[in-house]
Amino acid sequence: MFIYGLILGIILTAVAVLVLMPKLMIPVHESKLSVDETVAALEKSILEKDWLIPKIYNIQSTLKKNGHEDMSELKIISLCQPDYAYDILTHNDKDKVVAGIMPCRIAIYKGQEDGKTYIAEMNMGLMSKMFGGNIAKVMALVAAEESAMVAPLIKK
Repeated sequence: MFIYGLILGIILTAVAVLVLMPKLMIPVHESKLSVDETVAALEKSILEKDWLIPKIYNIQSTLKKNGHEDMSELKIISLCQPDYAYDILTHNDKDKVVAGIMPCRIAIYKGQEDGKTYIAEMNMGLMSKMFGGNIAKVMALVAAEESAMVAPLIKK
């Protein structure tokens, strides 16, 4: 009986992780503003906090130019805080593994089904816990600052 309970517990835990993890890792919030207004407000907030915006991707436009049918608006803001990036990338070679997810990105899109504007971002606070050490310390700071940039735009 114990073995069956253990196996059932493992299976239920695995199912819970598979169902909940995507929602935990990439939270999605409804914005109070339109796509363009949300992008503009985030851009202003990012720059005011001395972060950089290496690029704003207009995914809708890019796909349309490459022969795909028009789709709902979707823009991605790449953002970087140079001091945090430098701290991680120069701490030691092991920390460079996170360079693949740098710079940070925030997606702003219009829902195809409901026409509402959404903000999707990586949950850096949760992700930071998976790494530990210097990465965790720096990513926790990133998480707090990104949250402060996004919070005023979230529809309550």
